[in-house]
Amino acid sequence: MHNVTIGNVEVTPLLDTPVLMNPQTFLPGHGDELLAEFGHLADERGLLPMAISCYVLRSAGKTILVDSGLGNRKRPGFPRGHLDESLREAGIDRAEIEIVLNTHMHIDHVGWNTVDREDGSREVFFPNARFVFQQHEWEYWMQPEFLAQPGNAHLNECVVPLKDTGRVELVSHEKPVDEHITFIPTPGHTPGHVAIGIMSAGERAVIIGDASHYPVQLAHPDWSPSADTDPIQSAKTRDRLFDWAIEEGRMWIAGHWEHPGIGRLVRLDGKRVFRAL
Repeated sequence: MHNVTIGNVEVTPLLDTPVLMNPQTFLPGHGDELLAEFGHLADERGLLPMAISCYVLRSAGKTILVDSGLGNRKRPGFPRGHLDESLREAGIDRAEIEIVLNTHMHIDHVGWNTVDREDGSREVFFPNARFVFQQHEWEYWMQPEFLAQPGNAHLNECVVPLKDTGRVELVSHEKPVDEHITFIPTPGHTPGHVAIGIMSAGERAVIIGDASHYPVQLAHPDWSPSADTDPIQSAKTRDRLFDWAIEEGRMWIAGHWEHPGIGRLVRLDGKRVFRAL
C-alpha cells in the first residue's frame, strides 16, 4: 500500500500483524447472525480476517505515529507484532517518531511503546517521542485495581514505564495536536477512547482506533465486541461516526479492518458501504 495524502498530511499505513477474529467470542450474542449473513467472508473455520495496523503521519513538519500495535512480547492468545520491520520497510527510523498518539490503552494499541532489554528492564522504543494520551483514559487505566489485574500486564509493561520519562502529555477532549490533526472523543470502547481527525487543504480523514473493528458493523452498529467497556455507548458512537464520515466526505482509516483499512464510506441504495482505496 502506497502512502496516501490528505491535503498536506502524508499517511503511511504500517501492518503490525494480521489476526483472525472468531465472531462467536468477539461479538457475543451475534456470532451466529454474522456467519449467517456474512459467512462468505469467513475462512473454513468460520474466522474472519482482521489486522492490527498503525499509521505514520507526516504533518506540519513532524513525524507522528498513531497507535503502536501489539509489540514484540509473546502474549497468550496473540501473535507477536512486527511494527519494527514495517517501519524499516517503509524507510522510517524509529528515532524519527516525534509524537505517539495512542487512541486508547488496550494491549494492541500501546505494545511498541516499550521493549524489553536483555536484563529484563524496559526501554522506550521511540527514543525521541512524546506520548500523548487522553486524560480520562489515563486516569481510568492507571487505577491500582486495573494495574493489578493479570490481564492488564501490558499497562505495566508499555504505559507505566513512560510515567517517569517526562515525555507523557495528557490532554482533554478535542485537543489539537497541530494545525491539521485533532483528537475526536469517541467513547464506548473505552471511557477515554478517541479517534484522530485530519483536516488539511480542504481534505478530511479520520483514523478511527477501535470505534469499529469490522465492516459488518456498517449494517449492524449495535454488534458491539466483547472488548467494549460500554457496548451501548460504543454502538451509538459507531453509528454517529459512520454517518459523520459519510456526510463530511472523510477518508476512512480503520486499523482493524483488513490492512491497510483505508477507503471511503458511501451510501449506496440506502446502505452504508466501504470502498477501499
